[in-house]
Amino acid sequence: MGRKFFVISGCLIFMAMSGMSFAADGDKPGPLDSKLKQEMETLKAEHEKPEKKVNSEGETNSLTSILPGLEISGGISAGSFYASNPGRAVSDNNFLLSNFLVEISSSDKSPISFSGAVGETSTPSLLDAPENNTGFDIEYASVFVRPAVGIGLEAGLLTPIAGYEDTYTYNNANIVTGVMASQQPYNAYGARFSYSTGAIGMYAGYYKTRLDDEEYCADDSCPDDSWEAGISASAGGFDCTLYNYRLNGLKNLTGLVVEKTIENVYLALNVDYWRWDRDMDVFYGRRSSTACAVYVSPTFEKFSFPLRLEYIDQGSSKIYTDDTKARRIYAATLTPTYHFTENSYFRMEGSYINADGAFADQRGTVENSRVYLAVEAGFIF
Repeated sequence: MGRKFFVISGCLIFMAMSGMSFAADGDKPGPLDSKLKQEMETLKAEHEKPEKKVNSEGETNSLTSILPGLEISGGISAGSFYASNPGRAVSDNNFLLSNFLVEISSSDKSPISFSGAVGETSTPSLLDAPENNTGFDIEYASVFVRPAVGIGLEAGLLTPIAGYEDTYTYNNANIVTGVMASQQPYNAYGARFSYSTGAIGMYAGYYKTRLDDEEYCADDSCPDDSWEAGISASAGGFDCTLYNYRLNGLKNLTGLVVEKTIENVYLALNVDYWRWDRDMDVFYGRRSSTACAVYVSPTFEKFSFPLRLEYIDQGSSKIYTDDTKARRIYAATLTPTYHFTENSYFRMEGSYINADGAFADQRGTVENSRVYLAVEAGFIF
């Protein structure tokens, strides 16, 4: 009864608040948010108004010109992280440089422009123990060609549009990546075509290899290539994106993101449906997995209180965790945040995750739940 109440409550919060009637919509609380809106708003705005660099909320970032014709942006965050039941002989706490990213891009948006970023991210998901990443590398880099108004072609190491949360979580309202986002696609080498007109944007991309191939392999099977396609639209104060991401020969993701701001409350819903290819049936007792995450973020002057509720029904598909007992996963995350300025913040976070048999304590005893605590400060530039 408790689990059903948790899931139903999350869905009712989103549906009820979305259905309320208000005189006017406010802006999305910030500066923290997903990359999805940034990607699609940039596509739609590219040829409809003067070019400007936007952050994850669609607002102008404070950029520093390092050389004529170049701009620099990015973010840095660090803090203390704790996860109960981290696994046998694994540390349950650590100080992490959770994000460090420096992006350089061309300020002159001519028919050909570029952007690229170097850095690292150590932000774990709710399914991982806190651990520092020491791999400082190119995170993404691409050249963008605009042959005509509303049309774009991008090639290089690209960030996917599929999914809601951002890998670089200073752009997220929550510190630690959610369970759903832990399995969504990561940066890959390839090309992407985009087209936008009015309130509608479309895109399609093809990728040959990924930045972290190991994350995409299962039972010694790795995809040779992958592709994604999607469409976004805005109407009645709602921003919607429907996406599909296929890892050829392995599995396929279809998902939906819906966003809306009502007064001082930002709402979002992300639904994912994963399914294994038929050739993978021999390894798994179930082909598909469904997942839903609800995001509610009220803002009061410089304070915000982002809440994330997640429900995953993976059955025996092992999409999210390899333990066959963890057929259903429940997670709740609350992140009280104080915004010193538009670009600087301090936040605390508490999370609870329940997944039968998915965790173990430091002695190796199997456990069904985890508590995640984090404290982080960050700056976006």
